[in-house]
Amino acid sequence: MQGSFMKLVSRLLVICMLAMPFSSQAGMISTDQVAAAAQQDARGQVNSYLARADVQSQLQTMGISPETAKDRVAAMTNEEVSRLAGQIQSQPAGAASAWAVAVLLGLIIWGVYYFYYR
Repeated sequence: MQGSFMKLVSRLLVICMLAMPFSSQAGMISTDQVAAAAQQDARGQVNSYLARADVQSQLQTMGISPETAKDRVAAMTNEEVSRLAGQIQSQPAGAASAWAVAVLLGLIIWGVYYFYYR
């Protein structure tokens, strides 16, 4: 039983290997290609940040149209876009600070209640 199963599996593997030939290509990637991909990623990140509804409403309250902001990002140098993308990534998330305030407020209320009615 086990010998026939192994023959079946072996034959299936051979058929699969013949049906899907493996082809791979290895080549050197130049530094320019890597830098260009990183710049595209940074520009994409900044543009996706500008496409958010809350960011667009903030821009409009400041008197800047979203199209103007996108044009300004397009006119920025690669270094400026990378710096801006880094600043966007390093900003803390808004929900984390709200949770921290809620927990701190809860601890203060609990402490006052505990020590006052003890």
